[in-house]
Amino acid sequence: MTERLVPRRAGLTDRWPTALAIVCGSGAITVIALVGREAELFGPAIATMAGIYLMAYAVGRPWTAWPAFVVLSAVVSVLHVLRQSQLLPLDPATGMAFVLVPLWLWAVARRRFTDVGTFPIQTGGAVGFGVLTLLCAAAQPQLGAVLAGIGFLAHGVWDAYHFTAGKVVSRPWSEFCAVVDLVVGAALIVAATAR
Repeated sequence: MTERLVPRRAGLTDRWPTALAIVCGSGAITVIALVGREAELFGPAIATMAGIYLMAYAVGRPWTAWPAFVVLSAVVSVLHVLRQSQLLPLDPATGMAFVLVPLWLWAVARRRFTDVGTFPIQTGGAVGFGVLTLLCAAAQPQLGAVLAGIGFLAHGVWDAYHFTAGKVVSRPWSEFCAVVDLVVGAALIVAATAR
């Protein structure tokens, strides 16, 4: 007699990326409500998110999206500090858009362009999110905040695609990132249009 395996239902512990994203999204909403510099603070995050995918893609290991998040968050934080202390005249959004270039070149150097199904998608994402980041930097603050919100929402769709495809980044990362993106993107647009 053979045993019949009953599929295990997903429990709350399986949704830890969503729970973590809600905590992070709540922190971002607090910053949006208290600081009021949405375009300046959140515009660079669009290129940062694209960079996380590019780094994981260049390395070729989906789990590396998590350390890429730490590394690129540190880079954008340093750019903000340098800008605030007037040691670097470069806007952090512009700086992060430029960071996408060496990340893309790294993927090319690792011969990832031979992956004809994924390389063009990652290239298009880097270009699109990079351009949107530059537009956030160039726009007046209210429009920049709306563009940042649109960028976050678009990246949420990007995350959903990667979650479904199971490529480039790990599913926990794409789940986490999608929830953060949707929460923060909506909050940015609401904050910008409420003024």
